[in-house]
Amino acid sequence: MNIGDLVDNGEDHNQWNAWFDAIENMIQTIPAVPLLGNHETYTRNWKVRMPEAYLHLFALPEIMPKKYQNQYYSFDYGAVHFIVINTQIGEMEQFQPDMLSDELTWVENDIENTQKKWKIVLMHKDVLQYGFQNRPEPREEGFTDEGRRFMPLFDKYNVDVVLTGHLHTYRNRGHIRNFVRDESGPLYIITGVAGDVRYPGLWKQHSLDQTLAPQPETDNYMTMDASNNVLTFSSFLPNGELIDRVSVNKS
Repeated sequence: MNIGDLVDNGEDHNQWNAWFDAIENMIQTIPAVPLLGNHETYTRNWKVRMPEAYLHLFALPEIMPKKYQNQYYSFDYGAVHFIVINTQIGEMEQFQPDMLSDELTWVENDIENTQKKWKIVLMHKDVLQYGFQNRPEPREEGFTDEGRRFMPLFDKYNVDVVLTGHLHTYRNRGHIRNFVRDESGPLYIITGVAGDVRYPGLWKQHSLDQTLAPQPETDNYMTMDASNNVLTFSSFLPNGELIDRVSVNKS
């Protein structure tokens, strides 16, 4: 699973070739699960466009309405139902002005209709807003637009886990419901860094953060183990050192 920003520039086909070359051996035996990130929407001149390369490079599960095909989707793996969300609302609204309302309707219908025991959401942009640690412009911690739009749905349908990206850091925020710490809510994790772009010292710690990767941050990755009663997420440095491990239990 790649939580978005697969490439730095979505119109640069050399970057796409490098990405597929890097995962070639893996995707011979296991399927790739891509997410649309904001960088997939950029032209070579760093303007926003429809993410044409991303939309044509992957064969993803079919959805309705078909005009949003490959932008968001869901799939089942064992006892787990995965919901993959397109968080590029701001980038896409000039091309698809109804996308947010249509996607919210789709997400609600999709979660409502699954019979799987576990429900995991994958989304690129994060739900929390972080203050800046080393920039002059002030920004208070809180929740992003994406968080305020989607988190009430996750609460309503008892989503178990929400995995995000975008901020180039690993942070386990524990369980949140109704925008406050609540062990009955979904577990929220920013899944970490897998590219060569770093933001050392940029983000302040959010009051909801429970575990951070060692700073200054380097590459890290996360694995998931699923059984009938437990989901376990383990995060590691490239040398195999454990950063964090957290489990969700449900009888």
